[in-house]
Amino acid sequence: MTRLPSKQDRAHRYREAEQFLAALDPDWQALVTHVGPCIHQPHPERDPYEALIRSVVYQQLHTRAAERILQRLIDIYPHGHCPTPEQVLATPYETLRACGLSGAKANSILGLAQARLDGIIPDQATALQMPDEELIKQLTTLRGIGRWTVEMMMMYTLEHEDILPADDFGVREGYRHLKRLDKAPSARALRDIGQAWAPYRSVASWYLWRMPKHTPVAAPAPNKVHRSQRLQAKTPRPQGPGKPIRFAITQSSLGALMVAESERGICAIALGDDPNILLAQLQDRFKTAELIGADSLFNQRVAQVLAMVEEPTQGLDLPLDIQGTAFQQRVWEFLRQIPAGQTLSYTELAKRLNMPNGARAVARACASNILAIAIPCHRVLRQSGDLAGYRWGLERKKTLLERERAQ
Repeated sequence: MTRLPSKQDRAHRYREAEQFLAALDPDWQALVTHVGPCIHQPHPERDPYEALIRSVVYQQLHTRAAERILQRLIDIYPHGHCPTPEQVLATPYETLRACGLSGAKANSILGLAQARLDGIIPDQATALQMPDEELIKQLTTLRGIGRWTVEMMMMYTLEHEDILPADDFGVREGYRHLKRLDKAPSARALRDIGQAWAPYRSVASWYLWRMPKHTPVAAPAPNKVHRSQRLQAKTPRPQGPGKPIRFAITQSSLGALMVAESERGICAIALGDDPNILLAQLQDRFKTAELIGADSLFNQRVAQVLAMVEEPTQGLDLPLDIQGTAFQQRVWEFLRQIPAGQTLSYTELAKRLNMPNGARAVARACASNILAIAIPCHRVLRQSGDLAGYRWGLERKKTLLERERAQ
């Protein structure tokens, strides 16, 4: 039986994949160097049946709405876990609809339950032994399940290392930018092109998802960031004149990532599209600090921050230099207590802070946060459940919430 790789095995395979891809051509070498080591971390805790159930619930829904529907579905059953196929089939259709599922989704979930009993959806051990195309062909016969859904399940649940989701917009756009094309290739064309990336197409996809929209030359490569720049300006209040702040700018799946550290700990984490803008914002924030480039020890801490960006559920085990008013720090401390995968509204957060009319003040405190993800202000939404108020962009907020929900 094919076994799931251990973390040690996975890390070794990723290093092999990085070397293989970097040797393909100068463009791939530049991308691998620019992004840095692959830290793709699948989570195989769910078997294919549960992964597909969840994917149907979340289709075309905002994360928070989907979470509520999924929880209502789970709450029907006494054990508090994903229901077995037998339990789903014994549940009246009207009860499934009452959870908030559309008629189409309720029918899809009933179909998945029957397909699991019929053996169309294999268990994990069987799925690991099936050829990729055979598994895709078998599962895409099911209502509500397309090729992309199966490929994501194969990458993240089964930990397959040679999957190329060529229908994925991000992968095709990544390749377009990698090769500086006017138009992204079709899915069929990319599958042909991607044959050269075997047997590491999952890692190749991971890198293409992180391909900068602009040429990598415009953004400093990891561990080689602005070392020649030693900048002086007027420092903010906690930083005395000339106090050193180390910083680095590298690339993440969410764009350029800037990390800065004072003598007391990480003092700024920012995301953006343009590294030069991030640097200018850092200068403006710490006006008379001496900004100096990264050394080898700081680069290790930058790697920890990058890992948190890619896998926000793992948190960050580094000291933080949190600078703000007493009220802001009170809000930020509460934000750090919101578990990954959960959200609150600004109104709910204000009430928990014993400020029932303080939603706007709470929102302003969230907007003042300069430690992206480490202080998870992305977990706060409008009362309606809509996204709002993220200084690093709503698309990044949406992506972070989706990652936390999936992990």
